[in-house]
Amino acid sequence: MQAIISAYLEGAVKNQVFPGCVLAYGHPAKGEVTYLWAGLRGLSRSRFPVSPDLVYDLASLTKILSTTFLIMLAVDQGQIELDWKLTKFAWPVPDNLKGLKVSDLLTHQSGLPAWRPYYLNKELQNRDKFIETILNEPKVSNIGEKTLYSDLNFLLLGFILETIFGQSLKDLFAEKIAQPLGLLVTGYVPKPWLWPVAPTEDGPRLGGPLDYPGLKILGPVPLGRVHDDNSAFLSGQAGHAGLFGSIKEVWLVLQNWAKSLSQAPEALVRGQTMSAFLAPRKAPSGPLRAMGFDLGLGPLRGSRGHLGYTGGSLWWDPDLDRALVLLTNRVHPTARNSQMEEFRKGLAQLLWG
Repeated sequence: MQAIISAYLEGAVKNQVFPGCVLAYGHPAKGEVTYLWAGLRGLSRSRFPVSPDLVYDLASLTKILSTTFLIMLAVDQGQIELDWKLTKFAWPVPDNLKGLKVSDLLTHQSGLPAWRPYYLNKELQNRDKFIETILNEPKVSNIGEKTLYSDLNFLLLGFILETIFGQSLKDLFAEKIAQPLGLLVTGYVPKPWLWPVAPTEDGPRLGGPLDYPGLKILGPVPLGRVHDDNSAFLSGQAGHAGLFGSIKEVWLVLQNWAKSLSQAPEALVRGQTMSAFLAPRKAPSGPLRAMGFDLGLGPLRGSRGHLGYTGGSLWWDPDLDRALVLLTNRVHPTARNSQMEEFRKGLAQLLWG
């Protein structure tokens, strides 16, 4: 099987799906993992070869590895309640959002739009103005009426964490997740002069849909600068994107989640909290989701996880104790690469089918 998967990864590099990738799969509860990787040596702008130690921009994997995990920890410790409404945080909440709860944000049932180019508005460098602007976006549905994936939900969750603890997301992740788990390179605002970081885009800075009229052509993204422009606008510390990490350390986070369900003493979150977050939450319309987590489809059915714009994916089936983590920089040299979806489907079929 390893030879077949390795050939599949090498074929993707040859066909320019991405310049390099690292894959981990195995049984997190048992502590069993296999690492495989493939890539162009040097990764073009980066002098570093592909290996399990290479640090990648994790994009929307931030939503589960950092923001959702931090919310779980806070729920466990009684510092956040899932039914808290946004009015609790002394924010200027408009009437049509006064019933919005933390759980609605986690399940993408807020009614907020999917994305906005906030990085184009310099006025939003004021944090309070940024929050107010999100809250006053025209709604696409009523609260709880529809499931619509939205970066705005996790931007707000990031601001909630910072408001409650009076610390930046960078410091919260370092203190509450990285230090207890012994993570050395995973976190916000990486140090490319200290450890190897994969490059992202060389050409157009997207920040959103390819056809967005505000698209601008700038220079290459510096190593260690988050690819997502809204996150970069917030100094690389946002609830929806901004985390960087190596596959070895991402797997350590996943292992700790598995330990939660087995009530292991080293687990950071209690099993009942983890189970509550993994449970499906249905809305009248739209896809089924868990709190913070996507639900796998097709051969991944039964798993929980997430995808990232830079090409990463994480899927974990807690009942069968199996998982896969893929880290890659499919946006290098350009984010106009459109082969990633088919590659992911094929990989899932190989590992799960």
